[in-house]
Amino acid sequence: MTPATGSRLPLVPPAGMRDLLHPHATRRRALARALVERFAAHGYDLVVTPPFEHAEVLERGLGPLDRRDLLRFVEPESGEVALLRPDVTPQIARLVATHLRDRPGPWRLAYEGSVVRRARGRMHRTVQIAQAGVECIGLPSPLGDVEVVALASRCVEAVGLGEHRVELSDVRIASSVLDELPEALRDAAAQALDRRDAAALERLAREARCHAALRRALPWLCEAQGGREVLDRARRTPPRPAWKTALDALTDLWDELDAEGLGDRLLVDLGEVRGAAYYTGPSFRLLAEGPSGPVGAGGRYDELLPRFGLEAPATGFALDLDALEQALEHAGTARPLSVPVRIAVGGRGRLEPFARTLREVGATVAALPLEEPRQALAFAQAWGYDAVVVLGGDAVRATRVRDGARRTWSAGRLRPVALCAWACGRTVEA
Repeated sequence: MTPATGSRLPLVPPAGMRDLLHPHATRRRALARALVERFAAHGYDLVVTPPFEHAEVLERGLGPLDRRDLLRFVEPESGEVALLRPDVTPQIARLVATHLRDRPGPWRLAYEGSVVRRARGRMHRTVQIAQAGVECIGLPSPLGDVEVVALASRCVEAVGLGEHRVELSDVRIASSVLDELPEALRDAAAQALDRRDAAALERLAREARCHAALRRALPWLCEAQGGREVLDRARRTPPRPAWKTALDALTDLWDELDAEGLGDRLLVDLGEVRGAAYYTGPSFRLLAEGPSGPVGAGGRYDELLPRFGLEAPATGFALDLDALEQALEHAGTARPLSVPVRIAVGGRGRLEPFARTLREVGATVAALPLEEPRQALAFAQAWGYDAVVVLGGDAVRATRVRDGARRTWSAGRLRPVALCAWACGRTVEA
């Protein structure tokens, strides 16, 4: 990149941010639109929240561990500390507790937009995450859990990701074990469990001089992943009273989702600790080949709305659009959803009347006041157009960009829909 004149900074976005150009930006918008339409078909109304909020509002809805990920600044008008939103859910909790609290529940709301977080570890940088998701407020377990898990799975299937798994968890199980460790060791144990590092957990158990049942439970959590048999085994080995509520909730959720036809997609992970300060019940992740992380995640957070003055149970999920695109690409099912044919129109005279006839049948059209056909073709190739059309006299000359095919029509006999179909490589009968 060439640096700006008189500036030390290169002309690139900050680390963790990126630009999207056509056609990627067009595909992204089409994907987000398709998801939001699926949400709407299930009764989830779209809302738009601001990109930043007062710090007090967002911090009220986030767990203490999350606060290390926040990007703060002073809002010039008020002098108040503000945060770039790391999560949309607290904003929707505020919205429901203020604007919508007088409406009868349940509140089903959808959103689409970006959140900004700081990534931890050696690559401690800012990360922009494009999301689309829903919040279901007012439905308790298991009704709300079944609804949102099934919706998440069916939405990604609807946009082309049929091959995916739904991994069910409940952080109360692992948290009940970690809470038996000395407080000074809990964070290290949680990190080891997140890595599924059984050897590290055994060392911590020895260091803490844990009783035998706890020494067995810690490494067992590393292996408590798989199918329905993991739930059955958890009730017997090792027996821990604190697990009963969570295991009952997960078992009920599994059975209900199986009855919904999702049984062959289900997995369970009883060692999940992510979101321990946030989730209060069943949670889940959508897993697929391709991306390094989950395609989406969500769960129950019944303690959030009361922080905003509204007693209501809640659950929801967010889909990571970057990860979803990677999974679709890996599966070979990535496709531009509802993207119109793109045609560049060049030549002499007034081009707009002809361009309008193509737009009326759904095409994207750029009018180019260029007399040289090669200039119009170069434009079409550089900007990802399907075809270039040059007007001259009574003739309409078209060149298809992807294969160089050419065709000439009489201006008086050309049907716009036939030109658009030809630009896409199809034919329309006269």
